[in-house]
Amino acid sequence: MRIEILHSVEEARAILDEAANLFRVCFNRELDRWRWSQLYFLNPYGPPLVTLGYSDEGELIGHSGMIPQKLVDASGREYDYSLSISLMVDPRRREGFATFYTLFSAATSAARERGVPFLLAFPNANSYLLIKHGFGWRDLVESRLYDWCPEQPGPTTASVVALERFRLGDEIGHPFDATYRQWRSYDCPYRAEVVNDRLALIYKLADDRILTVLDAQTDHPDSVTHDLGALLAHTGATRVRMSGVHARALGFDLATLSQHGDYRLRLCYAPLTAEPPTMRFSLLLSDVF
Repeated sequence: MRIEILHSVEEARAILDEAANLFRVCFNRELDRWRWSQLYFLNPYGPPLVTLGYSDEGELIGHSGMIPQKLVDASGREYDYSLSISLMVDPRRREGFATFYTLFSAATSAARERGVPFLLAFPNANSYLLIKHGFGWRDLVESRLYDWCPEQPGPTTASVVALERFRLGDEIGHPFDATYRQWRSYDCPYRAEVVNDRLALIYKLADDRILTVLDAQTDHPDSVTHDLGALLAHTGATRVRMSGVHARALGFDLATLSQHGDYRLRLCYAPLTAEPPTMRFSLLLSDVF
C-alpha cells in the first residue's frame, strides 16, 4: 500500500471525490459534503492532516483525518490537540490488521511530526477495538445514548433565556468564543439557553424533531423533567436525546430511560508528547454531533 500525507486544505479538497467514493463503499451511504467541508476546509484552528492509503492499482483504500482543535481553561490558557476523524478502510481490505495498521501508523507519525501533543477521538465500534488494542489508545468516557419523553404533555410556556457564553462550567473544555460557535453552527445552529432560571443546556434541534443535549447543568434535579418538558413544548421537539453522562448530571436514573439502539459513545485519547488535561465532557468535542 502506498501512503500519501496531505498537509493543506487545498490538497484535502482535491481528493474530495475519492474520499466520497470510499465513504460510500465503507458505509453504504452518501457523504455529507457540507459537514465534511466544515470539518476539513473551514476549520479556524488550522489545516487538516490527511493520511491516504492507495492500492497498487492506484485506488484509494484507506483514509485517516486529523483536524486541529483547542481546549481552553477559565483563564484563557489554550491546549492544542487534534481530533482523529473519518477513519476508513475499504471493506475488501479489512482481512487481517495490516492495512489499518500501516495507515494509522503513518497518520500517528505524521501527527507527531507536526507537533501535536495528544489526540482525541470518538471512534465507532470497529475502529475503537483497533486503536485501543493495536495502538494503546485509552478511554476517557464510555456511555450509551438515551431518549427521554414526558409521560404527559409538558407546560406550554417556559422561560428560555440565552446563555451569556457558549459553555457550561469553569472546567477545561471547548472554546466558547464567537469564532468557535460560528464554526460549530455551520450546518446546524446550536442553542445555549437557561430554562426556567435553573436548567442550563447547550443543544441542537434536528429535522426529526429530536432535541440533542450537548452539555447540561442544573442545581435543581427535582425540576428537570418539568423544565425539559417545557423546553420540548417551546421548541416543538418530541423527545430529548442525551448521553448517560449528561442524564446522570441531570439526576436521571438511567434505568428509566430508553436506550438509543446499541450505540455506544466513546471518547478516547492517545498522548504523543503530553497527556490531555482533565476536561469537561461535552458532545461539542465530537465530530459526530
